[in-house]
Amino acid sequence: MSSPSERLAQILTEGRFVAARELGEESAAALHTHAKERYLALEATIPRFQSSMDRRLFELGPPVLAIYQALQHDLGVDRAPALRLAEDMLLAFSRKQRSRHPFLGAAMDVVSRLRPAWPLPMRSTPAREPGGSRLDRAGGAGALRAADARECPLVTFARRHGLPEVVAMICRLDELQAKELHRAELRRTGTLDTGAARFDFRYVMAKK
Repeated sequence: MSSPSERLAQILTEGRFVAARELGEESAAALHTHAKERYLALEATIPRFQSSMDRRLFELGPPVLAIYQALQHDLGVDRAPALRLAEDMLLAFSRKQRSRHPFLGAAMDVVSRLRPAWPLPMRSTPAREPGGSRLDRAGGAGALRAADARECPLVTFARRHGLPEVVAMICRLDELQAKELHRAELRRTGTLDTGAARFDFRYVMAKK
């Protein structure tokens, strides 16, 4: 598991060409500096969870938020293009990560074929620690894996900083990962950052 500061460095490196294309080389270099400054200001507010699941949520959340803040407040980029550019940089990072692990998709696909290896609807679990995630038992016909997130510390963190919109781009990485599967697909109808009462996950057999 990487730290948020390590992830920030990776996103800035892998997404540098995207920033240079949109902003120019000089502004891309400035973004690198300002994003690190913004991250240092955020670092003290990052929750210190014991749960590996909750810690993993914060690998990307604070780095993306710092980049988004730097684009808006330090470089004067408007909200919509700043959000789009931050997501494009995150996607560039994600694509690079997947290219470094070319067998990950195949391994996930093998798992999707082995129904017993996929947990059946999860038992309800309370927050493992104050402020942590809460997953509830979920069902669904034909679901290989099903869960409802009722509380998400990353959504709380982003709202506290007035930028809940950054959560959606991180959640979309789940969809990209799910596309690596050939025998299963991800379905969901709502997310906590958009005001839904639950963030539902349903992995079902794919109709491909």
